[in-house]
Amino acid sequence: MRTPARFLLFVVVLAMVALLLPGCGTQSPPAAGVAPNPTQPEPAQATTVVPPPATLLPPTATSLPPTATAVPPTATPIPPTATPVPPTATSAPPTATPVPPTATTAPATATSSAPAAAPKQDINLRGGPGTDYPVLGQAKAGQPMQIVGKNAAGTWWQVCCVGEKRAWLLAELVTVQGNVSGIAVATDIPTPAPQPAAAPAPPAGNLFGVLVFSVVNWDADRWEMKQYNFATGETKFLGEWRTMVAFSRDYKQFIYYGWPNVMGDRPGIYVAKPDMTGERLVIRGGAYPSLAPGGNRLSAQSGPNIYVLNSDGSGLRVLGPGEYPAWSPVDDWIAHRGCYGPDCGLWITHADSGERRRLTTGGGDGQPAWSPDGKQLVYISKDDGNFEIYRINRDGSGKMRLTNEMHSDGLPTWSPDGAWVAFRSDRSGTWAIYVMRPDGSALRKIIDADVLPLWFLEKMAWRP
Repeated sequence: MRTPARFLLFVVVLAMVALLLPGCGTQSPPAAGVAPNPTQPEPAQATTVVPPPATLLPPTATSLPPTATAVPPTATPIPPTATPVPPTATSAPPTATPVPPTATTAPATATSSAPAAAPKQDINLRGGPGTDYPVLGQAKAGQPMQIVGKNAAGTWWQVCCVGEKRAWLLAELVTVQGNVSGIAVATDIPTPAPQPAAAPAPPAGNLFGVLVFSVVNWDADRWEMKQYNFATGETKFLGEWRTMVAFSRDYKQFIYYGWPNVMGDRPGIYVAKPDMTGERLVIRGGAYPSLAPGGNRLSAQSGPNIYVLNSDGSGLRVLGPGEYPAWSPVDDWIAHRGCYGPDCGLWITHADSGERRRLTTGGGDGQPAWSPDGKQLVYISKDDGNFEIYRINRDGSGKMRLTNEMHSDGLPTWSPDGAWVAFRSDRSGTWAIYVMRPDGSALRKIIDADVLPLWFLEKMAWRP
């Protein structure tokens, strides 16, 4: 049971963001009176100017991470007519996840006399008993499907049917209806298709550098920004109520969100040096800031939209609807989650032309993070019912699952040399930071690091 202090912290944070921001399922008009900070280095010198075309808002009040459904959320509207979405003449690259079957190949429902499996949530139907098999379609929550077989371990059910094909569901994600004692082990289990080749092994070497992250201090009732030094194993306190950190390409400055709990009436996106000196407000409100390679521009999320602005707070403009923007470290493409009509997943959008390219088709995909060379991304996905870490090439090819746990894995980020990926997970029963190679190997726990249930509001960053 939580202590009163823990409960109070959670309630205060949730109530604060719920009041300030529209949720994922609602649409609210922009608030007024929020201002960017001009070029003054001292926060106290900032002036108040309402930026067109909309007010940036603090982190989202959505109390759940992105869902696994491919139906776009209602909080992702068509952009205002004054800022039309640029044409998408460039065709989207092929993705690793097949499009769910049409109504002519919808999964068959179970008969009343046969044992059935009813998914607890929308989950994928696989071609075999494991995540190495291709996705044949999607089973909707509560939709019963006739059980016709199982694997030897009893961890997957074979069901009928997707079109003329039998499919497989993960047993832990379904409710069984009827007597399954007579269900036999299936004899038609196919051989798994070859997985995408792993990235070339990075040069051998020990972990190095500093990982910056935020953690919940329940005793003090606050978020705290800290850094972990891989060389010494030491953890250092950097500041309270600062989250969502990202570094510039040269690692000489970093950007983050400062909460009203410590920033008063000036919550928003701040920039500082790695030692926290020179802290200045860029713009009030906003979330998930990410700096361009030159450090002169940044992207940020506000409500259902992604914005681009200069690092002095000027030049604010809407890029388009989306979430979790991450600016490429080598060019002006921004990776993000988005829904355009029925097409949900990860996309990359050019910061200037607005050209969009689709990377994935998962409705629960999010939190993209670029490799240092800008050739790959890691991200979270609910392809198989819970959040796992995946890797994909920037052209949408080579999708590879890196984690495989019946717990939440998220907030991935790369090491400066691209040899490691750090992420958060509650797989041990408590939240902690882990690292692994970009192919999922050499997994190791680094340090306990608790988060709120709103863990998806956080992100981490790694510098030399």
